[in-house]
Amino acid sequence: MPIPTPVFQWLIIKSLTWGRFRCLPMRNKYKLTVILLLLITFTPGISFGQIHFGVFADCQFCDCKTEGSRYYRDSSGKLADCIAHFNKNKQLGFVVNLGDLIDRDFESYTLLEPVLKQIEKPLFHVPGNHDLEVEPALRSQVPKELGLAEMYHSFQKENWHFVFLNGNDISFLSSDPDVVKKAEKITTRLKAEGKPNYHPWNGGLGQKQLEWLENQLQEAENNKLKVAVFCHYPLLPLESHTLWNQEETLALLEKYSCVKLWLNGHNHTGNYAFHHGIHFVNLKGMVETKSENAFAEIVLSSGAIEIKGYGREESRKLPVQQ
Repeated sequence: MPIPTPVFQWLIIKSLTWGRFRCLPMRNKYKLTVILLLLITFTPGISFGQIHFGVFADCQFCDCKTEGSRYYRDSSGKLADCIAHFNKNKQLGFVVNLGDLIDRDFESYTLLEPVLKQIEKPLFHVPGNHDLEVEPALRSQVPKELGLAEMYHSFQKENWHFVFLNGNDISFLSSDPDVVKKAEKITTRLKAEGKPNYHPWNGGLGQKQLEWLENQLQEAENNKLKVAVFCHYPLLPLESHTLWNQEETLALLEKYSCVKLWLNGHNHTGNYAFHHGIHFVNLKGMVETKSENAFAEIVLSSGAIEIKGYGREESRKLPVQQ
């Protein structure tokens, strides 16, 4: 159950104590009011309407030797440090993994399990391409490893609606031959058009998911909610890591003024773009470098998105257009 805002807490306390409160001398009323306000102000977890959460991307752990700048084995230690940091912040309501928790070997999920069990917050995953780069016979078990009853979903917290997408709806890693054929057709077309995102390591949103997304945005718009979208793949800027059906997805987002934030991983160097009132933030990959970490804490308020980066991750303060 969410902690009530300070105003609501004050009203609750007043309503519970009003009978006795009226009978107190004026000096005692003043003292009691000050004490109660101090308790409300400094109670851990109360953030005056703000929403706090942690986020990381591209851990890509596996028991594999280092390849270039990717230190796969060292990712478990960095993830453990990241989780320990999040656990210390009592204001964080939840944590989001932006995809690629593991790399290639399915056993990587098992090896990483003791680290993930240390987290004391609700943890939400969006699937990345490397999460599915396991033995084909085991791909159907990946959603269970990521705790995903549904591959795309959403929830509301205060005046924000959080949407979690599956960028692997259309993918070369699908177990459905028809989906693989669709992926081949899309990438062939993108390459012929000279688009930089034709690469097989990307993915796309299927038609059913796009229709679901539009319903989510329409409902949020009707209810005057702000929307934050999480996906493994970037939408802007257009580059070699961008979602395959970027144009269609972007056109959909542009129809709704409620969308304020798109958070993703995939491109380990990170990136940023601003378009149509939406901040597109690409977090840096945790797997890069031997010891320097990369993760962030995010604070959402009515007028700003504040990103506090740690390690290689940048800090940003982004205005929210009303």
